[in-house]
Amino acid sequence: MWIALLVMAAATSVEPIRIGLALVMLNRPRPVLQLMAFLCGGFAMGTTAGLVVLFAFPPTVTESTGLTLPRVQIILGTLALLTAAVLAGRAWIARSADDRPARADSAPGRFASLTHRLLHGRSLWVAAVAGLGIALPSLDYLAALAVIVASGADNGTRVAALLMFNVLAFSLVEIPLLAYLIAPEATRTFMTALNNWVRRRRPTQVAALLAVVGGVLCTAGVIGL
Repeated sequence: MWIALLVMAAATSVEPIRIGLALVMLNRPRPVLQLMAFLCGGFAMGTTAGLVVLFAFPPTVTESTGLTLPRVQIILGTLALLTAAVLAGRAWIARSADDRPARADSAPGRFASLTHRLLHGRSLWVAAVAGLGIALPSLDYLAALAVIVASGADNGTRVAALLMFNVLAFSLVEIPLLAYLIAPEATRTFMTALNNWVRRRRPTQVAALLAVVGGVLCTAGVIGL
């Protein structure tokens, strides 16, 4: 369970929107407080949703349905591999398509305008709401919860696994928060470069990351059978 969660948390931590919002908080007034509010909002949503799921589905549920940890890992790994194959196929088909600039009234244009307004705001509740939004249960988070539930571990171990996942998933918010206290400008420069690097990743590279995650999950599942 622990290796699977570690890989899934690492993949979650490099989500483009998560890194982009951390960069937005760094460029708002009072960046330390902004990052703390963003992180608190994310942890509040992530841990609350996770605890509800963990204690709503006790280990006996997975035992009665036959969804053991190895089987859950194999299922999730297979889905990740299929998604990687679809992304790679779509990227190959659309390789010759021309990129078109976004119009001012398009969705990307409106998002850019919203980001500009967020950069100049001072309100901490905006950062907290952003953290709540980024931590809403997504497919990758639900997959991690499925692995924890299927492990059949005791309540203390499951809570520890949940907290570990959230800590690692927000590592690229926590590290900049600490780094900013020591080297503000260097932290901004690094996060800007990281954000640009993540956003330049092609679908084939995203597919490769999914393939790695899927391969690890399938391997762990087969070994555990």
